[in-house]
Amino acid sequence: MELNGKVTNPGELRTPITLKKRTVGADAGGFQTPSLSTIAAVMAKWTNVHGSEVWISQTVKAVQPATVLIRYRSDVDATCVVVKGSTVYEIVSLDNIQERSEYIELKVKRMGSG
Repeated sequence: MELNGKVTNPGELRTPITLKKRTVGADAGGFQTPSLSTIAAVMAKWTNVHGSEVWISQTVKAVQPATVLIRYRSDVDATCVVVKGSTVYEIVSLDNIQERSEYIELKVKRMGSG
């Protein structure tokens, strides 16, 4: 498949990540408690931003921004999060590339602590 004029090699999907969905439950007192439930563990192409992209990302206060390419999944949306190792990243934007439902490109940034 071609992405942005370049042939994509599925062998580049070599970074393990976990996709999680944000959910809200209730504790014993009836108070809402946010949590994350796992959607799937997948392989991704992980690209940290560099060069001029770093300066642009800092204008929107993105911390450790990256671009993540995964195979298409219909259950992934902007409310999901990406976990790489022990670090949680929120999805800033996602793109079903060329509307072909083959790959999704996610723009992510590290979630703040706390």
